[in-house]
Amino acid sequence: MKAQDVFDNLLVRNIVSYSVLITGYCLNGYGEEALPRFEKMQQEGIPPDGVTFTCILKACSSISALDKGEEIHAEIDRKGLLEKNIVLGNAVVDMYVKCGALAKAENTFNTLLVRDVISWNALISGYAQHGLNDEVFGCFKRMHEEGITPDAVTFVCIMKACGSLGSSEKAEEIHAEVRKHGLLGKHMMICNALIDMHAKCGSLAKAREVFDDLPVRDIFSWNALISGYVKHGLDAESLKCFAKMKEECISPDGVTFVCILKACSSMGSMEKGEDVHVEMGKQGFLER
Repeated sequence: MKAQDVFDNLLVRNIVSYSVLITGYCLNGYGEEALPRFEKMQQEGIPPDGVTFTCILKACSSISALDKGEEIHAEIDRKGLLEKNIVLGNAVVDMYVKCGALAKAENTFNTLLVRDVISWNALISGYAQHGLNDEVFGCFKRMHEEGITPDAVTFVCIMKACGSLGSSEKAEEIHAEVRKHGLLGKHMMICNALIDMHAKCGSLAKAREVFDDLPVRDIFSWNALISGYVKHGLDAESLKCFAKMKEECISPDGVTFVCILKACSSMGSMEKGEDVHVEMGKQGFLER
C-alpha cells in the first residue's frame, strides 16, 4: 500500500499522519489493519483525538470487534469526549449497534447530551435489523417528541419495521408522513421501501401504484413488487412483472430468480420453471 510506504518513511509522525492512515484503512474495508496502527500510535505517545477515535470505532464496527470497541469507549469516557463531540457519540452508538450490543448502544445513546437525526438513525436501524419493531416505533415517537425531523434513512427503517408487522393501517400512516415531508420521488430507496412495505402488508394495489409512479425503476423496485405478489399468492402477476422487467432491460438477480421459481412451483408450471432454469444457467447463477 503506497500510503503505508510513505507513512513508514516519515521522519516524524503526528496525530494527522496517523489519522489519515487509519482513515484510509477504514474507508477501504481494512478494519483489521487499522487497529494495530491505532495501538502503535499510542505506543509512540501520540494521543488520539476525536477524528482518530471516530475512525477506529468504524474499524471495530466493520469487523465486529466488540471487546476492542468497549475498550475504546472506556478511553473516550475517561477523556470526557462524549460530552463535547456528537460525531464521536454517534460513532460509539453505531459501533455497538453493528456489533449487536443493542443494550449498550441504548445506554450510550441515553447518556448523549445532544442527539441529532444520525444518533436516532443509528439506534433505530439497529432495532430494525434485529426485528425489534416495538422499539423502532418507540424511538420514532420519542424522536418526534424531541423535535428531530426524520430523514430518508429513518423512514426506510420505519418502513422495514412496518413491513415486518404487516400492518396496512400503519403503512398508510407512514406513507402519508413521507408525503408530508416531501420525500416522495426524491429518494429511490424511499420509494423502493414504500413498495416493499405495502407489498409485505398485503396492499398490493398500493405497492403497484407507487411502483407505476416511479420515473426510474431499478432491480430493487422490481424485486419488491415481484416478491410481494409471490408472498400473497399472485403468481401470475409476478410472472408478468418478470417479463416486463426484462423488456425494460433490467437484469434479474438471485432474489428475482428465487421469487420466480417459487411462483412456478406454486402454479405447477414445469415449462416456465425450465425456462427460468435455462436463463439462470446462461447468466452463471447456478455456478455461483
